[in-house]
Amino acid sequence: MIATGTAGLLTLLFACAMFCYWESLKQAIDVIDASADFLAGTKRVILVPGIFFMFSLIAISAWVGSMACVVSLNEIYPSEIIPQGRDLVWDDNVRYMALYMLFGILWITAFFEYCSTFVVMVSASTYYFNSDPNDPKK
Repeated sequence: MIATGTAGLLTLLFACAMFCYWESLKQAIDVIDASADFLAGTKRVILVPGIFFMFSLIAISAWVGSMACVVSLNEIYPSEIIPQGRDLVWDDNVRYMALYMLFGILWITAFFEYCSTFVVMVSASTYYFNSDPNDPKK
């Protein structure tokens, strides 16, 4: 009995929400429909994030090797605590180079991310302004 009453109340609330937000729901469906038309018309845009991801992987791989070279500029001494271990003594100039490289990789990966976003935005706006509302194919 309680479960039936709860289900009925939830159904009534859902119906009220559908009635009150019908215009917003219709607009959301139109946006999804336009997005589907865009992806159907420009299938190549799906590859853009993957390509920029590969660029990011290449840049990060080169950065890791370069960072290893920068870290190797420090003085290396035998460890007193760990047998067969080594300790690094960071020089201030090397520390600044490492921080500069950290800033650089963050900037490069952000650049690739925003380039990918820009390409998708330009292709969407080009598709939108070149489409004909009377053409059933678009």
